[in-house]
Amino acid sequence: MISCSEIIKLPSLAKLTIVAGGSGLDRLVRWVHFIDLPDVIPWVQGGELLIITGIGLNGDIDKLKNIVKGIIKKKLAGLIVNIGPYIQAVPPEVISLADQAAFPIFELPWEVKIIEVTRELCSHIVMKQTEQRSIKDFLEQLLLCPLENHELLIQRAAYYGYDLAKPHQIAIISPRRLNEFLQEKKVKDEKALVDLKVCFEQIIREVLTMHEKKILQMLWADDVVILMPYENESTGIQQNKKILSKVLQQFTLKMPGLAVTIGLGGRFESLQVARQSYLQAIKVLRFAEFQVASTPIYAYEQLGIYKLLFEIEPDKLFMYYQEVIEPLNHYDHKHQMDMVVSLFIYFEENCNAAKTAKRLFVHRNTLDYRLKKIEEITGKNLDNPYDRLTLQIGVIVGKQMASEIFPNDLCR
Repeated sequence: MISCSEIIKLPSLAKLTIVAGGSGLDRLVRWVHFIDLPDVIPWVQGGELLIITGIGLNGDIDKLKNIVKGIIKKKLAGLIVNIGPYIQAVPPEVISLADQAAFPIFELPWEVKIIEVTRELCSHIVMKQTEQRSIKDFLEQLLLCPLENHELLIQRAAYYGYDLAKPHQIAIISPRRLNEFLQEKKVKDEKALVDLKVCFEQIIREVLTMHEKKILQMLWADDVVILMPYENESTGIQQNKKILSKVLQQFTLKMPGLAVTIGLGGRFESLQVARQSYLQAIKVLRFAEFQVASTPIYAYEQLGIYKLLFEIEPDKLFMYYQEVIEPLNHYDHKHQMDMVVSLFIYFEENCNAAKTAKRLFVHRNTLDYRLKKIEEITGKNLDNPYDRLTLQIGVIVGKQMASEIFPNDLCR
């Protein structure tokens, strides 16, 4: 899908000028309609770019205002008015109406042939749709399944102007608490949800375009997966984080209330290991889920000890958890206590007893009793750095298991 801002860059629309609703140029165009009926409202559905000459309006400004009100209500992408004998200029009243609604209205000189405009617009829309489907197809092959012919994928990407022969990394942009956001925005039907996801993807595409980055991306479930160039090994991560920070700013501006987390996989030089970066980005997002002080962007190469734990087989980590933490779980079940939760929060608060007691809503003496009991049950001394690290790793592994940090293989 293309936006109104892309349309004005097409060769046949060089003489097109925007006269109203300039703040709405990010509206997406599903298709183009040329309709010259006095009442066009029953013939449009939403998302169209409408073209009119005004031949049926007989110069009636009120009728034009009603058309604009109607197509704004039906959520069309924009309006092109063919300026000439029937409408000599878009009236100020209509311009004011469109500006208030951030609804783009364009003027097209009479000498420009509408047939040429519609042909190029429709052709461009179809081409973009085909390109996006093709990009999603080979990104799925690249990231979700074992790669058989990476040279073919490089050639296919090059056809659309993407250079996959250079080093890259995978970024996954994932909305958090999406259901809450949908309820707040009263998104109830499938069409509205699809529109929201398309808008989500379009915001990302526009930011990347502003940075003159031609970057592959695809919508996958609720997330957007991006293949980001990473040529400079020393500065690439910071450059990509800077671009992704701009993406977050645009989300705050255009989709207020939507919380977003970004996970970055590791750098790779060969497409044959691109899937590894993708799986790393997934692990990073799972890691972000159990962070108390959550930040918007996490990178796999900056996770410290978690990188090491991510590479250990899940069954071995489970055995470690059973050995270190399970005795506390057993005690909790038997005595209806909260030893495990207390230990988890104690470490989250950097072993600060006062802050831990406050978060647990217990007296400091109660917490001191629990900590001594934890030492007794586990046989570990919380004042001993080695014992404390042993318990901390057990807590980390427990969080990983609770968040299903190790994803199932997506292509078997």
